[in-house]
Amino acid sequence: MCYYKDSHKRGVQNTCNERMAEELKRLTGGTLLSRNKDFIVFYRGNDFLPSVVTGALKERRELRDLQQDEEEQARQMTSDYIESKSKASNGQLVAGTLAETLAATTRWRNQLTIEDVDKMTRDSTLAKRASLVRHLEKKLALAKGKLKKAEKALAKVQQNLEPADLPDDLEILTDEDRFLFRKIGLSMKPFLLLGRREVYSGTIENMHLHWKHRELVKIIVRGKSFQQVKHIAISLEAESGGLLVSVDKTTKGRQALARSIELQRREGLKHHLSDLQERIELLKSELEEMENGRMDEGEEAYLEVYDSGNEDNCDEHEIVGSVL
Repeated sequence: MCYYKDSHKRGVQNTCNERMAEELKRLTGGTLLSRNKDFIVFYRGNDFLPSVVTGALKERRELRDLQQDEEEQARQMTSDYIESKSKASNGQLVAGTLAETLAATTRWRNQLTIEDVDKMTRDSTLAKRASLVRHLEKKLALAKGKLKKAEKALAKVQQNLEPADLPDDLEILTDEDRFLFRKIGLSMKPFLLLGRREVYSGTIENMHLHWKHRELVKIIVRGKSFQQVKHIAISLEAESGGLLVSVDKTTKGRQALARSIELQRREGLKHHLSDLQERIELLKSELEEMENGRMDEGEEAYLEVYDSGNEDNCDEHEIVGSVL
């Protein structure tokens, strides 16, 4: 069925709703269902298709029904043939049953003894351990290559960070002045936090900015050892041109940040290398013992490597420096 809904604009001059409905009915050949001041609805029916299209649709529908009948007949013939073949086979099927499995095992396979099973288990364990040793050796070679690259990168970074020499005309601080400056510096609230880049141009610039407003500058350094912090303090003194007043430990015990990315990477690789070497040596010794028959039969050793994961606790230090 086909419905047609026509809308017309209200308020248009020289238009008549009734006349428009009659004209559309005459032109389309439909049936007028309803009409109001806004819409006109017509019903056309199913006879709006041309005769050529109607004939083509009818032909395709007949062809479809014929193909469906042929497929159904072929399906029915196949089903009848399968049923007749299944009725003809009266013998009992044994394929895939326990009887067939037992018969095949008795004829073609000999049962393994306990000694054979133990030998196979021992050989499998030896093969697994040998494979693990080869895998660890590959990891060791790869880690050594990474360590060489890290050392080259560290050397390349450090060659541009040569420390400056100490000035010759340093002002001498007396013990009284040093004690007074140290007391003032420890009581200061403003401070600079030395990051993982340690001593570079940005740190020196921040120190000079502090010196514009106050005579002392306090720097917080997180280091793993006191010698490392002292070395940083001497470097800051040489680079900034100030005077080192004191290096003191703070009361806050926090974990130290990494001194730099390259140093941390190198230390981690060294630890990884030593760990791999220990594991390889232990596995090789166990392989030799297993091959010589020194280990108990049926016993399988497992290597467990524990990483403590405990980072070394380090103290925070305060460096108090004075400007000349």
